[in-house]
Amino acid sequence: MTEVAYTAKKTIKDILAAGVQLTPEALKIILSLKNPAVVLEIVEEAKKASEAVVLTRRDVEEIIRNKKSSVEGFNVQVGRKERGGVASPVIQSVLESEPNITAKDVEEDFQVILDPTSRIGSNGTLDDFIKYFRDRYMRLSNIFLRRGDIKRFYKISEIDGIKEGQIIGMVREISKTRSGAVILELEDLEASIKVMIPEDIAGKARNLMLDQVVCIEGKSNGNLFIANNILWPDVPFNHKPRRAEDPVLAVFISDTHVGSREFLEKPFRKFLEWLQGDRGDEKTRELAKRVKYLIIAGDIVDGVGVYPGQEEDLIIDELYTQYEATAKYLEDVPDYIKIIAIPGGHDATRQALPQPAIPKEYGEPLYEIGVEILGNPAHFRIHGVEVLAFHGDSLNDVLIALSIEQSQPQKAMVELLRGRHLAPIYGSTPIAPEPVDFLVIEKIPDILHCGHLHVNGQENYRGITVINSGTFQAQTSYQKSMGLTPTPGKPYIVNLQNLKVTQLEFA
Repeated sequence: MTEVAYTAKKTIKDILAAGVQLTPEALKIILSLKNPAVVLEIVEEAKKASEAVVLTRRDVEEIIRNKKSSVEGFNVQVGRKERGGVASPVIQSVLESEPNITAKDVEEDFQVILDPTSRIGSNGTLDDFIKYFRDRYMRLSNIFLRRGDIKRFYKISEIDGIKEGQIIGMVREISKTRSGAVILELEDLEASIKVMIPEDIAGKARNLMLDQVVCIEGKSNGNLFIANNILWPDVPFNHKPRRAEDPVLAVFISDTHVGSREFLEKPFRKFLEWLQGDRGDEKTRELAKRVKYLIIAGDIVDGVGVYPGQEEDLIIDELYTQYEATAKYLEDVPDYIKIIAIPGGHDATRQALPQPAIPKEYGEPLYEIGVEILGNPAHFRIHGVEVLAFHGDSLNDVLIALSIEQSQPQKAMVELLRGRHLAPIYGSTPIAPEPVDFLVIEKIPDILHCGHLHVNGQENYRGITVINSGTFQAQTSYQKSMGLTPTPGKPYIVNLQNLKVTQLEFA
């Protein structure tokens, strides 16, 4: 028996042990793999499953594609520089079907699923805070209770004397013992309890954040609940993303910061010229012809009075004029491309999440050219593919809490998906206590799009395309003092028919 065959058979055993079954087609692919490292990646993906599922051929192929592994028969996207400021990737797979169809030939297909703008109305009273956290707990605990693996659930007030069971609670406190164990204080709607996570599974607790709602499996010893497993609400491993029938593309950008001295006007104009079909090689121009949607994830302008001394960093010091300048740029976007935008912390709306759409009082120039302006976050459907756009205000909190490198924003975004909440930690990122928690990721998107951190990052997590689209602003003095190096002018393009992702560069 060869080493590869042995590894593949061991893989099958490990996958089955993880509670995942294999279809014959999936088994055939695994046994045919020639790269042992790829086999091990499939095992790791399978072990992430929080409930028993069937791993199909499509699942295995998607894992291989998403990991960008070098396996015969699967395309891996690679980038190279071209003259004219456009990076030309290997984009044949992005343009693999019906190359003669352009975005002009296809009708717009856009629907709003959730926009908090018209439903915001908190007064900030103590009663509002109580309602907010109760709603967060109920929404997230219901996600757990709909799963097949939550079968021995008890309220915290019922757990005393129970030999073994599961409790769902919000993390109120996290501490560590000298031995390496982790102690949690967990609370539900009626009671709280101390939970000890023993040293042998304490590694799982590294991903816990305050105010997250999690499920703990274990048993009570009278004083403590002793954990033997930690579960997050998470995305089902067998989630199948929706896909468009037409081979149209969507472009994702964020953090243009028009009005700032550091706004990169030349790269932004190059980007607009590309959208018009006037820049790039033959393949990148072909890409441009297929773009139907442009999605902007906040911080459209730099704003006024956002931080002390900002006036020194502005070349446009009036808010309305900043939006007017932005509209003049966006007028160059071909009229068959629908522009969808949400606000960020620099835009003309309240700072606390959820944010309503930019009011017409300030954003009128954008409304006049037909930009679809929604609140933050916004969940919408384009050509059948569901997009959750969130500026990403909470990502700094996640990076710090979980010691994630600033250069990997997509890792922090994955943690938001695992916890099914866009701003889990209360206190640092401003959150308004609305009666309904619009930050719970109740409906699973096909694409999660963020900005805020000014660093590009892309990953596929359980079928969800995760994108942080960077910025069109150069490094500011504040970012330099923080050691943050932005990656400007690198928009992501997604083929809505097959969810393949590619990236261009205009900086």
